[in-house]
Amino acid sequence: MSIISIVLLILLLILVIFLLTQCIIIVQQGDVKVVESFGRYVRTLDPGLHFLIPILYTVRAKVSLKQIPLEIPPQSVITRDNVIVKIDEAIKYHVTDARAFVYDNEDSVTSMIQDCQSNLRGIIGKMDLNEVLNGTEEINTFLYESVKDITAGYGLSIDRINIGEISVSDEIVNSMNKLITASRDKESQITISEGKKQSVILESEAKASEMEIDAKARAQQTQIDADARAKRTQIDAQAEAEKIATLTEAEKKRILALNAAIKDSGLNEEVLRYLGIQAFKDVVKSPANTVILPSNLTELGNIPVVKELWDKTKTSKD
Repeated sequence: MSIISIVLLILLLILVIFLLTQCIIIVQQGDVKVVESFGRYVRTLDPGLHFLIPILYTVRAKVSLKQIPLEIPPQSVITRDNVIVKIDEAIKYHVTDARAFVYDNEDSVTSMIQDCQSNLRGIIGKMDLNEVLNGTEEINTFLYESVKDITAGYGLSIDRINIGEISVSDEIVNSMNKLITASRDKESQITISEGKKQSVILESEAKASEMEIDAKARAQQTQIDADARAKRTQIDAQAEAEKIATLTEAEKKRILALNAAIKDSGLNEEVLRYLGIQAFKDVVKSPANTVILPSNLTELGNIPVVKELWDKTKTSKD
């Protein structure tokens, strides 16, 4: 065999090996490959072993279906109160349609970044600085809702958008610090005033409660004193009544005893008249006694003792 024949055989063998390598297509897990024929999309190859006819079919691109993190450079945006802030974003996305990702947009990732930046400017422009600084989660939600349908047309799906660092100028930071200090001082003064107000209210309520308790105590004491006086008066009245009844009963017994003694002594009417005359004489003889006679002397005879004395005097004269 000549040298030329050997060279031709070697070249033929290399061509066959090349064609075989072109026929065998291996797709890794998590990737797909886009196949086209003479510039026209044919199909998408899933992970695994595939065979293609060389020259007739070619692999246009390998597309990863894995989730891809992407850092977007910081951009300057203006808030509703005309404050310039710098915001950076972090996006996590994955390809959902390899054909659309390759053919429908020249650079789907760049388009996605531009859409995110544009919508972020619109969202921040409707918010004040304080709302921006305190509302990152809200911004993330609004931004995700605004771009998810747009990027779906590029064969992409955004899994999550995170607003990173939000920075403002030193002048704005100093102004914010002064504002925060003033706000805290105001809140402190309000808190102190509220505390004093509550203290005054509690003190007033305590005094009112104390006065009410004192009034109730005085009323109860007055009622107790009145009840005691009424009871004491009732007891005194009962004692006085019992005393009068006792004295009356004693006087009654004395009179009965006296009457009984007179009755038992055997005194008659004449003896009693005589004793009366003798007693009247003693009364008249006493210089310390004053005897009052009736204005009508004829009525003097109505007194039994005087009448008896008169009769005896008249008889001795006759």
